[in-house]
Amino acid sequence: MSGKITLISPPDIYVNRGCSLILVNTTEQEQEAISNWFSANNLSKELSIYFYNNEQNLQWLVTAYNMAKHRYVNIDNTQDNSNALLSYFLSLDNSYYTTANNNTHEVYRLLNTSKLENVTEFLEKVVPIDNAETSDL
Repeated sequence: MSGKITLISPPDIYVNRGCSLILVNTTEQEQEAISNWFSANNLSKELSIYFYNNEQNLQWLVTAYNMAKHRYVNIDNTQDNSNALLSYFLSLDNSYYTTANNNTHEVYRLLNTSKLENVTEFLEKVVPIDNAETSDL
């Protein structure tokens, strides 16, 4: 990996001008998929990742969400009071979400049409990777 990853979780804040993203309320399966995705890809730049998982620290979450350039929320795994902020979060630019519940999707699609099937799709869309490897085929 040529880039560096900085992980940030409550209560810490990391201020920089580089590429940043926030992952909100990811499941254990998503966390494993994230780890596997980063293991399989080479970052082309430094990346700051804010990570929030139902910690009951809404002030930090709002601050980090606003600081991050790209945002991902697993609506189905939102079990704390952050569910009251979902409409606000999804109204912001560069916000993506996942939900398996069609009724929930019908409500949130009125604010945001950036529903993704999984967190890997989010990473492929927003994380700068180095595609220096070429195939000889």
